[in-house]
Amino acid sequence: MKKFIIALALMLGVSGVANASIMFEPYLGYETGKFSDPDGKGDGVNIGARLAYHTPIMLWLGLDGNLGISGNFKPDSGSVANSDMKRNSLYGVVGIDLPVLLRAWAGYAFMDDQKLDSPHNSTLKNKTYKVGVGFTGLPFISLNVEYIKAKVDKVDGGSLTGADDIQSENVMFSVSLPLNF
Repeated sequence: MKKFIIALALMLGVSGVANASIMFEPYLGYETGKFSDPDGKGDGVNIGARLAYHTPIMLWLGLDGNLGISGNFKPDSGSVANSDMKRNSLYGVVGIDLPVLLRAWAGYAFMDDQKLDSPHNSTLKNKTYKVGVGFTGLPFISLNVEYIKAKVDKVDGGSLTGADDIQSENVMFSVSLPLNF
């Protein structure tokens, strides 16, 4: 009888997880971080969504699109002026839903542009990756934190042309609504 109960518990535990689905996860986030060359700080509000295929074994693969709503770049020195800045990016992501109310993911950007408005009027095209973790213990929502590391690959236009040594390290705090279909 004991073996039957153990086998039944295993079957019920696995059957609740063994379904593949499509995950759609819109999010709202606040990003903050630092830049080097020119040294400074940046922050911004982002909206985005992840669209992924969720496999039966807790793994998910998909795309993560991020659109900057508002943001600022504030240099540490007086030689470079403050500027409005917005990040627009598209990542390929792979993640895993852990059984302890946590999830983790990593992503690499196919496209990551940071647009600086007046006085710089430049677009930074970055090579970017990110890693994130989310807490899923609340009903319907996930509280997330992501580490985003970017290195400028190319600068288009404006006063920052040729400044290809720019790097940034950012942290984004977000709240999301993971939906599985």
